Amino acid sequence: MNRSITKEELVKAQSPKPNCAHVTITKTAPLSFRALMVIYFCIVLVPYGLGLASQHVSYRGWYTELVSILSMAGFAMMLVQFFLSGRLEGVSSKTGVDNGMLLHRKVGEMLALLFLLHPLLIVLPRFWLSSSFAVDNLVLLFTEPLTSTGFYAWSLMIVWVLMAMFKDKLNMSYEGWRVSHGIGAIAIAILATDHVITIGRHGHYDEWLDWFWIALCTAAVSALVYTYFIRPRQFSKKPFKIVSCEKAGISDWYLTIEKDGDFEFEFEAGQFVWINTSGNPYDRSEHPFSIATCPTTLPRISFIIRALGDYTSNLDRLKVGQTAYLDGPHGIFTLTGRKANGIALIAGGAGVGPIMGILRQLRDMGDTRPIRLIYGNQSFDQMVLQDEIKAMSESNTMDFEQMLVLTQPPEIFKGHKGVMDRTILEKVFCTTDRNEWDYYLCGPEVMVKAVEKTMKNMEIPQHRIIFEKLGF
Repeated sequence: MNRSITKEELVKAQSPKPNCAHVTITKTAPLSFRALMVIYFCIVLVPYGLGLASQHVSYRGWYTELVSILSMAGFAMMLVQFFLSGRLEGVSSKTGVDNGMLLHRKVGEMLALLFLLHPLLIVLPRFWLSSSFAVDNLVLLFTEPLTSTGFYAWSLMIVWVLMAMFKDKLNMSYEGWRVSHGIGAIAIAILATDHVITIGRHGHYDEWLDWFWIALCTAAVSALVYTYFIRPRQFSKKPFKIVSCEKAGISDWYLTIEKDGDFEFEFEAGQFVWINTSGNPYDRSEHPFSIATCPTTLPRISFIIRALGDYTSNLDRLKVGQTAYLDGPHGIFTLTGRKANGIALIAGGAGVGPIMGILRQLRDMGDTRPIRLIYGNQSFDQMVLQDEIKAMSESNTMDFEQMLVLTQPPEIFKGHKGVMDRTILEKVFCTTDRNEWDYYLCGPEVMVKAVEKTMKNMEIPQHRIIFEKLGF
């Protein structure tokens, strides 16, 4: 396991078999993030709309109605969060799990603000009458038994969201954070539901609205239980095994696994999976990695993994034949449902993983469109699969070129020195129809944001930019 695999061996191992059929793309692309947001906010306003249908609750002024909207919509947002993060096939196939996780994070920040302001908004009008009276009311909100579950949910929610926002700075393992995040979410949902049906003014008159909240809470908690217990059981019936794990460069591993049995497994280049190598499908020690190969290599799939944390820095501890369980595939960073005059691939560091998967799929499909790759790292010895990429650029069947970008290049270097700025983007994508190309961008979050901003300044249409930031 300690021997470094040669570039020639990697090329040979990943070359498509002669009898492999070309990949066909027939699925419909998932919702855009903007469309997902619109649908999401329409859904979370449904409870307030149901409340308006009540014959017993009258209009009580604009401020009271505003607080009702924020309270009911905020609570609905919290419960819908479970479906965005639960990896439910029926949801993720429409939204894309990466879109769902992005919305999950953004909504989480909004929820923190709404929950923080909730008790203050309730007593704010009383400050206009008497500040001392309002303070007494605020204290009662946190101490009265009738509102105690709301106080507990409020406190847990603040802690829960702060942990999510600053998890990278906490001295907590990825696995420990995930378990505590799930348990905290369930506790908050149950406590908040009890609070809503206990003192919510709509539920006092319409019992059916209370049952609506109970049903939504039950569905939300069930989604998390499904993720933690039912999905692992399904994946236990579809095990993979480790074939090899070798250094592909000074910073990256090249992990290859294959199906350990006769079962159906499909994916598209650019997608990712959560990998569990603990030997226990119910263990929460799983990590998301992008697939670096395309479907023609099945039953084997491979990953380019940068050594950044405790787990990824010790992948050489994996043993050949060791069992691995996969949750996936997930993601919309694919060629699915898209039409373009050309394909632009922009990879930074380990972001080359899904980019290589897409490039290999284009090669195996016999795609004749112009394909351009910009691949960046700090140093040349961090570059991976350069022999395979060079073979593609010299192929008579592909219109493909690569441009390397290094911040610390060697003395003899023909690529671009520095970062992926407008100069290199303008140079590589100088065609008159570049606004009709699709741009696939993957790498560290800082790099992705910077390049995306530059491309917008170049007036590349937003819908042409498909990006994936490494890490959740």
